[in-house]
Amino acid sequence: MKKGSITVFFALILSIIIVLICASIESVKMMCARTQVANGADVGMYSLFAQYDPDLLEQYDLFYLDASYGAGALQMCEAYRTVEEYMEPVLRQNYLDLSIASGGVTGFSLATDCNGQPFRDQVTAYMKDATDSQGAQLLVNTLQENAEGIEKAQAVKRQAQTQQWMAYYEEEMAWAGNESARAKAELQEEEIPEAPAALPTPVENPIDVIREIQKMGILELVITNPADVSDREDNMEELASQRDLEQGMGALYPAPSESSPKERALFQEYVMENCGMYKKPVDGGALQYQAEYILGKSARDRENLENAANRILEIREGTNLAYLYADPDKRAQCAALAAEIANGFLVPPAAGVIEEAMLLCWAFGESALEVKALFDGGRTPLEKTAQNWNLPLENLSGLLGELSMAIPVTDEPGMDYADYLRALLFLEPEDSKAMRSIDMIERNICSQPGKENFRMDCCVESMEVAIDVHVNDRKTYTALHRYGYNL
Repeated sequence: MKKGSITVFFALILSIIIVLICASIESVKMMCARTQVANGADVGMYSLFAQYDPDLLEQYDLFYLDASYGAGALQMCEAYRTVEEYMEPVLRQNYLDLSIASGGVTGFSLATDCNGQPFRDQVTAYMKDATDSQGAQLLVNTLQENAEGIEKAQAVKRQAQTQQWMAYYEEEMAWAGNESARAKAELQEEEIPEAPAALPTPVENPIDVIREIQKMGILELVITNPADVSDREDNMEELASQRDLEQGMGALYPAPSESSPKERALFQEYVMENCGMYKKPVDGGALQYQAEYILGKSARDRENLENAANRILEIREGTNLAYLYADPDKRAQCAALAAEIANGFLVPPAAGVIEEAMLLCWAFGESALEVKALFDGGRTPLEKTAQNWNLPLENLSGLLGELSMAIPVTDEPGMDYADYLRALLFLEPEDSKAMRSIDMIERNICSQPGKENFRMDCCVESMEVAIDVHVNDRKTYTALHRYGYNL
C-alpha cells in the first residue's frame, strides 16, 4: 500500500511539472515570436529609411526618403510594401510559423509639414553638429548686432518718408514756377519799356538731378555691367510655397515652436552656404540668385536682385541720413546751399524745405556709391563717420559720373554684400524663409536628369507602421514601430 501511494503521488507531481514545462516552452516560443516580430519591423523600417535620396544628402546634407518613387505624387503604400518585403525574410528565420496578416501606415511626417518645420529642424541639427559652439555664438552675436543696426537705419528711413519732405519741396518749387510765370505775364501785359531789375542768378540745384537719377533702375546705377545680370525666370505655380502640398498624417512630429536666435542664425547660415547669390551664382536650378529669391520671392532673378539692392540702399540711406542730421558741418553746408537755391527762385521761406530735401538727396547719393562698392566686392561700415564719407556736396550733381568711376575695393572693416544678405535674412519670418529655401532645393534637384518629378512634399521625415503577424495560426501580435531621421 505504501509503494502504491508513493507512485500515485509522483505521477501527480510529474504531470504538474510537465504542464509547467510545456507552458514555459510555449511562453518562450511566444516571447521569441514577439521578439522576432519586433526585430522584423526594425529591419523593415531601417531598410526603408536606408533608401534616402542620395542627391539631397550629397548636395544639401539632408536625409529624406523620397516616397514618390519618381512619380511626382506621394505613394505611402509603396513605402509600406517595402517594409513588408524586408520584414518577411526575418519572420522565416526559425521554426515558428510567422506570417503577416495585415498592416499599414498609421502616421508619417513630411519635410514641408507645418511650413517646413521638419526641414528647419533637420537643418539646424546638422548645423549644430557642423559648427562649434564658440563659432555659433560668435555668428549669433554678429547677426544680432548687424540686424539691430539695420532696423535702426530702416526706422530712420521710414521716419523720413513719413515726413514727406520731397512732396513739400515739389509743392514749393511748383508754386515758385507758377509765380515766376505769372510775374512775367504781368510785365508783358503792362508793356513796361524799362528793363526789369536784374533777378538773382539761380544756382545749380542738385535736388532735381538726384530726382531724375532716382527714376533710373537701381541695377543700372550700382552694377558696372547690368547686361551680365541673370534673366532666368521660374514658374511660380510649380514652387512648393505656392502649390497645394501633400500633408503628413498623425501626431508624429512635435508641435511647432519658436526658434531660438542660435537656431535662426544657423539656419540662415545654411541658406547662405547652400543657395546661390549674386556674388556666387549657381548653375543648376531655375534661378541663379537663390538667396535673393528667399528675400524677394519673385520668379525672376533680376527682380530679386533689384529688391535686394533697393533694400540695402534703404539701409544705407537711413544710416547716412542719421549721420547727416548729427553732423553740424554738413548741415551747415546744406543750409547754405538751400538758402542760395531759395533766393535764386525767389522763395526764401522755402529754404527749410529745400534743406531737408537736400539732406535726403545727399544721403541717397552717398548710399548709391556704397551699394555700388558692395556689388563690386567691397565693404561698407554699418556706422558712418566723417572719415569714411565719400561724396562731397559739391559733387552731388555729378553723381552719375561718380558712379561710373571704378571704386577701389579695400580690406577695411565693414559688411560686404553677403553680410547684408545674412542680416536681412535673419530678420525674415522663419516659416516663409524655410518654405522658400525648400523651393530652391526642390528646383535644383528637379534640374538633374531623371529627377524631373522630385517633390519636397513627398519627402518623408518619419513614419509609423502597425503590422499584425500571425504566430502558428493561433495568436496574433501587432508590431507598432516608428522611425525617423530626426526623431
